[in-house]
Amino acid sequence: MRARFAGLAALSVVVLAGSATLPNLTAQEKAKVEKAAGQNVQGTVVDVSKDKSMITIRTGASATRLVGYNSSTKFLYGHSNDNKPGSIGQIKESFYISCVAGFDSKKELTATECVYRETK
Repeated sequence: MRARFAGLAALSVVVLAGSATLPNLTAQEKAKVEKAAGQNVQGTVVDVSKDKSMITIRTGASATRLVGYNSSTKFLYGHSNDNKPGSIGQIKESFYISCVAGFDSKKELTATECVYRETK
């Protein structure tokens, strides 16, 4: 009887310890997936610097993000589900923009795709 209780108690401890570490593993895996997929930076265009290949985006009341672009960045005009091909030359200050971006080898945030339009 004591052996059975001790075995059951040991099994309970192992199951409890395993379930306690499971959320951490899930969160770590989720962070890796999000990092690989990139982040979505969206807001109002404050400045487009063509010589530096950078777009300054106001993401909040006073927060801004610098997002770089290169020749492989895909620009689309319209909404995410209804758009047509665009270009960096068509983007103007005060446009709404949403960019999928990831960190490049220089640790700079670089867009792979940007969807822009006149208003939000």
